[in-house]
Amino acid sequence: MIFLHPQWLALLALPVILAFWEWVRRGQPIALPFDHGKQGRGLVLRFLVLCANCLPAGLLALAIIFLAHPVTFLPPEVERKLTNVQILLDTSGSMAEPHGSQAAGRNRRFDSAMDAIEKFINYRKGDAYGLTIFSRHYIHWVPLTLDTQSIMLSRPFIQPDNPRLDPPSMGRHGLPDALWGITYIGKGLLGVADLLAQRPEGDRMIIMMTDGESSDILPPRDSEIIARLRAGRIILFSIMMTEEAIPQPLIGITRATGGEVFNAATPEALHAVFARIDQMKKVVVLEKKPQVADLYEPFFGPAIALLVLSVLALFGLRFTPW
Repeated sequence: MIFLHPQWLALLALPVILAFWEWVRRGQPIALPFDHGKQGRGLVLRFLVLCANCLPAGLLALAIIFLAHPVTFLPPEVERKLTNVQILLDTSGSMAEPHGSQAAGRNRRFDSAMDAIEKFINYRKGDAYGLTIFSRHYIHWVPLTLDTQSIMLSRPFIQPDNPRLDPPSMGRHGLPDALWGITYIGKGLLGVADLLAQRPEGDRMIIMMTDGESSDILPPRDSEIIARLRAGRIILFSIMMTEEAIPQPLIGITRATGGEVFNAATPEALHAVFARIDQMKKVVVLEKKPQVADLYEPFFGPAIALLVLSVLALFGLRFTPW
């Protein structure tokens, strides 16, 4: 504990002097007839009265301490550097294809992707996440936010529609394949690059998950995409949800930003990929300077107690004036 105005502490000599004077002074005693008798000295009562007379001096001492402004240093806050992560998820009809083992029921590529996303954002709390879905077009479904639950709540509304795998009896869900089908990776990357460029602070990262090839990343279009991503200082991680060879243009775009490309043909492989991304893009912890906080609390209790006792003493715990 320290004081912002330690010069006021010199005034503590005043209550000490007042208390000492209260104990040693004789006052103006007046002899009465019974004073010459053999009455007891009343030492206990004298002690209590003297203590009561010292209560104002104690209140004065606490007032001086309050004026000196006691403070303390809190431990330094630990703050992580914000990373803006925009997830670019392919929701074309092919993402309804089976992914991994089907022993426990149907598991689509889309299901594996959403499960891995949920695990990743829950593990890396403190980053801002957004969700962009794409196929023929792209939609920024969830803006960058720290409320990651909004991403998982969007799951029933963005799941892919595949008439070949989902018979009419199951009912339609998601965007119709006639409108939404075909995969345009380049269009989605450029849309997300524009979105991330608006973020005033923090690192910028795209995690893209797809299972198809795209004609709009072929040369010379790949050069434009690389330039836009680099201009926005955006790192791209690309995940192919199949065992097929990753298109060379996608490899070139991804690695040009400092990111990496992965194959993830099973849910287990996909979780391993996200763990690898977490290792490649470590959380940066920023430590702030210690903060100064007022430290009045330890003195509130004694001050209230002295004030109450002083008021009670006014009801008669004092020396008589004669």
